[in-house]
Amino acid sequence: MRKTGILLHISSLPSDFGIGDFGPEAVRFAEYLKAEGYTYWQILPINHCGYGNSPYNPLSAFALNPYFISPELLYKQGYINQLMLEAVKIPRSNVTRYEQVSTLKDKMLAQATANWMLANRTDDYIEENAPFLKPYLTFLSLSKLYDDTCWYNWNEEHRHYSEKLYQKVRLMNSSYFNLRAATQAMLEEQLSWFKERLQELGIILIGDLPLYLAYDSAEVWAHPEYFDLDEQGRRLHFAGVPPDAFAEKGQLWGNPLYRWDVLKQDGFRLFMERIKQALGYLDILRLDHFIGYVNFWQVEPELDANGKPVLPKDAIKGSWVRALPEDFFSALLQRFSIECFIAEDLGILNDDVCRIREQYGFPGMIVLQFCFEEGVPDVKKYPPERWLYTGTHDNQTLRGWFESLSPNSPSYKHLREYCALHQFTDCQAHLNAENIHLIMRNIALSSSCQQVIFPYQDILGLGDEARMNIPGTALGNWQWRLENLNF
Repeated sequence: MRKTGILLHISSLPSDFGIGDFGPEAVRFAEYLKAEGYTYWQILPINHCGYGNSPYNPLSAFALNPYFISPELLYKQGYINQLMLEAVKIPRSNVTRYEQVSTLKDKMLAQATANWMLANRTDDYIEENAPFLKPYLTFLSLSKLYDDTCWYNWNEEHRHYSEKLYQKVRLMNSSYFNLRAATQAMLEEQLSWFKERLQELGIILIGDLPLYLAYDSAEVWAHPEYFDLDEQGRRLHFAGVPPDAFAEKGQLWGNPLYRWDVLKQDGFRLFMERIKQALGYLDILRLDHFIGYVNFWQVEPELDANGKPVLPKDAIKGSWVRALPEDFFSALLQRFSIECFIAEDLGILNDDVCRIREQYGFPGMIVLQFCFEEGVPDVKKYPPERWLYTGTHDNQTLRGWFESLSPNSPSYKHLREYCALHQFTDCQAHLNAENIHLIMRNIALSSSCQQVIFPYQDILGLGDEARMNIPGTALGNWQWRLENLNF
């Protein structure tokens, strides 16, 4: 039996506080999904974001985004008063204003965490979560001390994490440590409450695990041995993808690459712990950039005047390097069930990637927008186990995609041909920008795929003003959100 779902990130939910959160509006959206017969709700990573507010460039592989905390729930729990609740309100709009949100919510968190600590001990919480929380808290505190300059520019005494450094920095800034630790504890409480509501409604939550971490992140700083860095902490190579039809110079992400041999020696502990934590609140986890677990694009650096590696201008100069997929996936599936995963197998799929995906049984993805590029698709022959998406967070909306198509483009011609062949079933109206989202929905639902996901922007028929991300651009993304829930 086919099951359907909606892709909508937490940040895109409406609220009176400038950004979506784990509060009442999230539950209201889940109730809508239940009423409309959807089974899945897919979100993006909810880690503490780094540069550009990207969920795929987290400054912590474990810590949650502090701005997803719900002021309404804090008020109901008695952690903030009515005056503070009103003070953090921001007029509703369809844009997330990150700077304003962080300024106001940081003030709110100072009050909330002080009240939380009247009944709870941060020391206990920190020790319970020490492996990730101690480096995270130390990293945040030092970043603040150095005015957010990247850790490899810090003084030598601060460039290497240790328990001794944690103790020293905490003594210097104990109030800040307590605030950030208590924030994580309250976030976990709210996330648990949110997940319980979803379980009551029978909604299955799908999330995403970014393959790479931000260079300026707690884990890269605390565990440089896992990453392709020199002795000074400089990246020796850079993550990205090679040139293709969508980016003639490739995409230069800039994240540090992994030393897979070192990860293997440690039992891939970094990944296993990340996945364990994520599956504590998610039902299904999408493995972002699945290709990179098999082979990754290693972008060569440019050299500065002193012969030191620096970030290149693009991702053209690079090579494919094989990871350790057999070792990694064997270890993964010894700990977790294959039913917990979706492989985000989009991009340049070579025989090795396909073989690994089939060997271990990972269900892959199909993006319907891409299916019209090469010909008229026969969606009834798609593999049933594949997850079919009309689009993802990286795509144009369906309306934006259709409006951008030239009448002479292959996709437009193939789409017209499809509709001519299926005019009495999937395409029951004249194809245009107003109904493209309905027609593509019908096409997806006529496929053989047993799981179909729709970005919520495509349910609403919105244009590219509602696009979430433009790959290859660092700034100006992740801002779209709903102004209200109109149902």
